[in-house]
Amino acid sequence: MVRKTVTIKDALFYNLEANHIINQYQSFSELVSNALELLIEKQKKEEYKKAMVEASNDRVYMQDMKNIENEFQYSDFENIV
Repeated sequence: MVRKTVTIKDALFYNLEANHIINQYQSFSELVSNALELLIEKQKKEEYKKAMVEASNDRVYMQDMKNIENEFQYSDFENIV
């Protein structure tokens, strides 16, 4: 585990206290770690969205998706025994 000193604005800390957010965690370190994990997850989702927008503008990718959709169109209606 890496130890780092974190400095935050007074207003942010008081806001965390006023909204009882600090009380939801065992320690301030846990709160910061959780917030950073959420930030990383958000960034990954944004990168994924960006990649999907780029892919939607790629004719080869879109043709591949149409081919896959056509090849599997009947499997959605199969009865599994």
